[in-house]
Amino acid sequence: MLKSIKISLKDTLIYGLGNIAVKVVGLLLIPIYTDKKYFSIDEFGVLGILEICGLVLTASLASGLPQSLTRWFWDKEHKENQKGIFFMSLSTQLIVSLTFCLLLIPLSGTFSVLLFSKPDWSRVITLVILASGIQAINNIINTLMRLQSKSFLYSITNLFKLISVLSLTLYFILSKKMGLEGIFLAQVIGNALVVLILLGYTIKNSRVFFDKSIFKSMNVYGFPLLLANISAVLLNVIDRFSLNSLALLKYVALYTLAFKITSVLKLVIVDSIRLALGPMMIKRIDSPDNKRFYSKVLLYSSYVMMFGIVGVSLFSYELIKILADSKEYWDAVVIIPVLSLSIFFINMKEVTVYGLHIAKKTRIIGIIVVFATITSFALNMLLIPVWSITGAAIATLLSQFIYWYACYYYSQKVFYIPYEIRKIIVLLFTGAVLSFSSLFFNGLDLLPRMIIKTGCLVSFPFILYLFNFYESIELQAIRGFVVKWSKIKNFKSNLNSLKGIADDE
Repeated sequence: MLKSIKISLKDTLIYGLGNIAVKVVGLLLIPIYTDKKYFSIDEFGVLGILEICGLVLTASLASGLPQSLTRWFWDKEHKENQKGIFFMSLSTQLIVSLTFCLLLIPLSGTFSVLLFSKPDWSRVITLVILASGIQAINNIINTLMRLQSKSFLYSITNLFKLISVLSLTLYFILSKKMGLEGIFLAQVIGNALVVLILLGYTIKNSRVFFDKSIFKSMNVYGFPLLLANISAVLLNVIDRFSLNSLALLKYVALYTLAFKITSVLKLVIVDSIRLALGPMMIKRIDSPDNKRFYSKVLLYSSYVMMFGIVGVSLFSYELIKILADSKEYWDAVVIIPVLSLSIFFINMKEVTVYGLHIAKKTRIIGIIVVFATITSFALNMLLIPVWSITGAAIATLLSQFIYWYACYYYSQKVFYIPYEIRKIIVLLFTGAVLSFSSLFFNGLDLLPRMIIKTGCLVSFPFILYLFNFYESIELQAIRGFVVKWSKIKNFKSNLNSLKGIADDE
């Protein structure tokens, strides 16, 4: 199991570097998006709504195909036909994306009126639809790279896309003055370039194949996941849709800024772990130590997650002042600890839900996420009129907790895993106290404020030690890690050692 954990760490680090690049690009653009020379605060609110529309569209277009491909790719019965399974998945996705684009693009003006009560944004919505259609195709190819553990190729191609999208976005906004249209045109071009660059890799890993029974089985497996995917995205974006309906675009803008900052945690930590561990979690179904492996994945990922939550929450005030020069955006700081903690439960859900995937109980996942989405909608309707963006943030936190707990409860019934829940509770309580403490320090002068906040962050692992959080073997591993990586002269050889890690299976 130790080698598997090391492989997971290596791939997580590689995916993490790519995802860090994503957030660096996103954070670099925030000062431009919040600059009144280029966008008003209402236009930033429109951007937030259009971005989440793109997420909903991409989830709808995916049709559960990435998950079906993942499940069938490593199926013992079809292991010799992986190229055929990939071809069938990709060709289906091409047809779905093309069909959706042909149907939805003529309705762009209608969507603009529905969302913003005027047709002004129809051209931008057309670009959102195109970008989502191409991204859905990209997701299938990305899934194949993950399944083949091509983490380096995955990161390089996505880094190229990021650089392309960033360069084009800056060009279209700063030079061409294209506003929101330039942002989404850059995404269309960037996604299309990646598909073209990976065309050779795609063809090499494809074999013309179609089997009606396999196609039917994959769709029976994937359709509940399609509903789950759409509902899961809605669960993550319904807060902003609700704010758009119940409040001003200004509040959508504030919430969007806070969400962009906290989403650093999801993209860099949660998504990196999911990308690295997803295929391995499925591959280890029949391993004798699989349950201990799954348990430790939850504990260690939760530990890293909470450390990130504490860091982002503590220094969110300083970060917002750097990113958004306008004081209109500074009030977003009050909801960052709440939104950050919601991502803790997202991470836990991503791990514990694998019990249902392993047992092929995808129908239960669909039911759970639909229930969680309806609950989120109800909570937003109830809390936003009372507490505005704070109400939306609390609704998100409660919804993600419900989503995780339902997945955990039903996963344990069909595939029991001895998770270390006591330690998770200690993590949650300690991290929450430190995260919310930041709100009490923001009124201090800069120097004492930074000293106190840094002390709080550094104290996090030591406070856990007081609660007997660490096992003796984990303390030994931590000491060994510190000793190994603290020797600067050995940094290159330590990096090279990661390349030599091989699975024991």
